[in-house]
Order: sequence, then structure tokens, then C-alpha cells
Amino acid sequence: MTIRQELHNYIDDISENKLFALKPLLFALADESIVIENNLTVDERILVAQGITEYEKNPSSFISLENLN
Repeated sequence: MTIRQELHNYIDDISENKLFALKPLLFALADESIVIENNLTVDERILVAQGITEYEKNPSSFISLENLN
């Protein structure tokens, strides 16, 4: 089984709510012009962790990237 097939199997098992959260990440990974920063400062890592925690508590309160103006 290829990695692509394996990932398709995982995606098939993910709920619509979680797919909604995954969509921007998949878009970013597929778009070669987008650079994902991976050398975050400690403060930035803390902010990301806080955002993830808040999202997990109430995912419906977040706005998707497509709806940001």
C-alpha cells in the first residue's frame, strides 16, 4: 500500500468536523508556494498550543481560513 492510499484510508475514517479542520493544512501542504514555518519561538509554540486547546474545547467557535476577510 502506498502512502497516498494509506492517507486516503485515514481520511475516509475522519468525521466531517475533523475534515473541516484538516482542509487548510492539506491545502497548505499541496500548494508549493506556501512555506510552513517550523522554527517557532517558545512564545509562538505556547500560542499555538493554546489555540489548539481552545479549538478542541469548541471547534464551532472558530472561523475557517476561507471565511477570513
